[in-house]
Amino acid sequence: MGKRIERGSIEKGRLYSGTAFNFLQTLLAAFAMLLLPMYFSSLNISIVTYAFLLMIGNVFSFILKPIIGFYSDIHGERKLLIIGILFFILSLFMIGQTSDVLKITLLKIVSDVSQALVMIIIMIYAYRVVEEKPDKKVGIFGGLGNAGWIPGLLLPGIIMDYFGVSWTFNLVLGIGLFWVFITHFYTRKYKIKEKFKFKPSFSFIKKIPLPMIIKIVDISIFNAFLFYFTRFALKSLELSRGIVSIIVVVEVVAFSLLQFVISRFSNKSRRKYWIPLGMLIHIIGIVTIIFANQLIHFFIASFMFGFAGAFIDIWIYSKINETVKKYDKGKVFGTYGWSFDIATIVGTQLPLAFILLNLNVFASLFVLPVIGLITYVFSKEKV
Repeated sequence: MGKRIERGSIEKGRLYSGTAFNFLQTLLAAFAMLLLPMYFSSLNISIVTYAFLLMIGNVFSFILKPIIGFYSDIHGERKLLIIGILFFILSLFMIGQTSDVLKITLLKIVSDVSQALVMIIIMIYAYRVVEEKPDKKVGIFGGLGNAGWIPGLLLPGIIMDYFGVSWTFNLVLGIGLFWVFITHFYTRKYKIKEKFKFKPSFSFIKKIPLPMIIKIVDISIFNAFLFYFTRFALKSLELSRGIVSIIVVVEVVAFSLLQFVISRFSNKSRRKYWIPLGMLIHIIGIVTIIFANQLIHFFIASFMFGFAGAFIDIWIYSKINETVKKYDKGKVFGTYGWSFDIATIVGTQLPLAFILLNLNVFASLFVLPVIGLITYVFSKEKV
């Protein structure tokens, strides 16, 4: 009985502190995703260099994620998390101190790699002991934790408009140092005492491909919308940075709020409908942005992308937590983390290919939900 109570306390403590870490991670990741494209645009970097800078770090994080996940299964997440946060915030801060493309490229690699690894480690930390009835727990971690995207995407444009670039990067540093402090405290408080025995098996790999493909589709659409809509809105529509930030924030509000709401009534039997719904909603959003001729259309498209992502995330993380043992979660989430790196590459390079062919940049997104639907329908692991 005592062990069950202790386990429940650790599960709840890790879930809620992990949600707080996730909020701060998404806050600063969102800062980087919007702040850096705006900063790069102000440097008059070419579209090819722009696309390269947005995806370069993902090549390196792709290599490291499974290794980090495997290491966390054996040694825990505490040290990895603190070191990763420090590298992330310092490299991101230093990008704002230079206009040299070579220095920016090197710092962008460090920033992208450390942020990507931190995101995965937080996921492992929060979900390590989550097993039974995961939908509501996924909704808490994803819905509340991802709410960090809201101020993270809203504030950079507004702060840059009123206070300038330097002040914005200084704010990033301050938030990051606070994040390090609370991470140091809570990871020590909710440390798992039991040692997991290493089991040399690759059976966990079969649980990864379907969630990975679905997530690649979802995040690729979001990344392409974020990166290319930001550039299009600033350069072609001549919208203010603040308005661009608000449009993008609509996606995140929908994603966070609806993920939390959906998790309240989601269960294993209903979950089988979430991926088809998500892909169809993505298609509606793509159609809306392609034929947009008023400002409100961009708000509607943004909402649709967030709505779709909410269904998709509940399905992915509930399925993983139900089917993966706690001593395998580091390896599974680490390898699954490849989806974010691949999605950044796809989300930057697929639209770029359409631009170079003189095609509508947003029409490229139709490819993605079609692939997602076909993959899900013909998969044996979908239920």
